[in-house]
Amino acid sequence: MRERYVDNVCKMLRRKGLASKYESPGIYCIKLNERVVYIGKSQNMLERVAQHFVGVRRGSERKYRILAEAQRKGQTVGFDVLYYAKSKTKKDILNEIGEKEGEFIRAYRPILNTQIPKEENWHKWNVEEVNAREVLKLLLDE
Repeated sequence: MRERYVDNVCKMLRRKGLASKYESPGIYCIKLNERVVYIGKSQNMLERVAQHFVGVRRGSERKYRILAEAQRKGQTVGFDVLYYAKSKTKKDILNEIGEKEGEFIRAYRPILNTQIPKEENWHKWNVEEVNAREVLKLLLDE
């Protein structure tokens, strides 16, 4: 069951005419001042972006607390689509966006992604630690 706040964010995005951009499976990103800082995949990007939006508001995870702090310091947090899935079946979509997410993460090296999918097998990944103070310093000093 989806949380009411997430539903409200989805409705807000629809009212603003932004929902159609996200109402499909694919790869999305979170940007801080137009710099890609996080990349993710979802079968429903609208719902996932809404979840991230709520996470930033609540500071429910380290990456969200970092983004909320950057926002408080005048930085702009935004979302965008990097890739729309072309496959039709659920299984094919999952494989397609899994592989593509890995390609995008390896290409952009977003500072808030802690799992970096391996090139030879996107089901396996390297885990990197996110040091909130260091990340904020890097993001805010640029």
